[in-house]
Amino acid sequence: MDSFLASIGQYLFHFFGLVALAGALALVFARNAINSILGFLTCMLSVAACYLCLSAEFLAVAQLLVYAGGIVVLFLFVVMLVEMTKAREKAVFQKQAPYALVAVLAGAVAITGVFWRTWFAPNATEALTLPAGLGQGLNVATQNAQAVSRGIFASYLLPFEILSVILLVALVGAVILAKTERV
Repeated sequence: MDSFLASIGQYLFHFFGLVALAGALALVFARNAINSILGFLTCMLSVAACYLCLSAEFLAVAQLLVYAGGIVVLFLFVVMLVEMTKAREKAVFQKQAPYALVAVLAGAVAITGVFWRTWFAPNATEALTLPAGLGQGLNVATQNAQAVSRGIFASYLLPFEILSVILLVALVGAVILAKTERV
């Protein structure tokens, strides 16, 4: 019975992974900004479902709150602030299609490599763990949120802060674009 449930979880993980890939493709190749945002939302919800399939509930909820909630709302505000008719007249967003195609092909190669290793490589001999000092006193199977937070705020604090600065720059840039378009 346990192996049956594990195989269903694996199939669900692969299904949601494909849905995430379809959402990412819709994000990149949609002509309408709203459809791109909906593709992004589909991708983020599917990634949250993948986290649930991996029993990483904290990451799934964080994915829903931060990306599916906050970032999608931010993108919607940007779309509402920036007049897309002027952007279409200048064809600013249509010049990125060749670069997007290269990025999608590179992502497809990377995903194919990951699936190849997942299906045909031997299983890992041990699970991924935190460094000894960070994981001290934690049972990762029952204290998932504490293990993730210790990893983020100890080992990966600098990339976490860099990401927050990048998002802040994107927000300020969107406001500046919106302001200069209306003048």
